[in-house]
Amino acid sequence: MNAPEWFQDPRIRNISPAKLNFLLTLAEQIEGKNQKQAMPILFGAVASAGRQNLQFTQEEFQLIFEIMKEGKSEKEKAKMDETLRKAQKMMQKGT
Repeated sequence: MNAPEWFQDPRIRNISPAKLNFLLTLAEQIEGKNQKQAMPILFGAVASAGRQNLQFTQEEFQLIFEIMKEGKSEKEKAKMDETLRKAQKMMQKGT
């Protein structure tokens, strides 16, 4: 898979390469999956990030999701917002 368009966004240039590579791998794993299929992958990713000492700030997470939502339909954006809320809850439980 080629890097998604959001991966080239200059707003993420201050996020560490290790975090970006982690996100790229995660994007590859959830590509084409619906929310129900993606959630177990996200749960696993949160655990994996912890094992790798990769901790995303809330600002980093928000920025990445905002970039990924650009150009999406309102329905797609709403689904992404719901996924973000669930992922943030998972991250809070993991800390």
